[in-house]
Amino acid sequence: MRRMAFLPAIVLLAACAASEAEANPQTSGSDSELEGIGEYVDGLMGQSIMTDGRYVFLYGPADGSGPMTSHAGTYEITGDVATHTIHFHTNPDRVGDVFSWKIESTAGDTISVVTMDESGEITGRARSLRVR
Repeated sequence: MRRMAFLPAIVLLAACAASEAEANPQTSGSDSELEGIGEYVDGLMGQSIMTDGRYVFLYGPADGSGPMTSHAGTYEITGDVATHTIHFHTNPDRVGDVFSWKIESTAGDTISVVTMDESGEITGRARSLRVR
């Protein structure tokens, strides 16, 4: 479940100096259904934001039994998969990690996703409610 928590979740977007290509790694002109603002449901609480190649996720156990985790960085969308590179994390050891996720199903504004590690192995599932 810890790996699954990489799912979309919001702090303020961290600004960092970067070249234009690094600042906006996502393909120009893309308006993917993977982007937007969401709130986690079903066991997690928190929010996520993904826009213009940058993301911020904030999440934790919905019952308050553990600490909140946050991370931010860049992402690219290829087909139906969003691949993230962590630039900032509450656990400094995670900086530089890469993870991916894709939509498994949708029902209205509820999105069910699967998360994957660098080798493409499914590491978890989550649901969020689209806010935008």
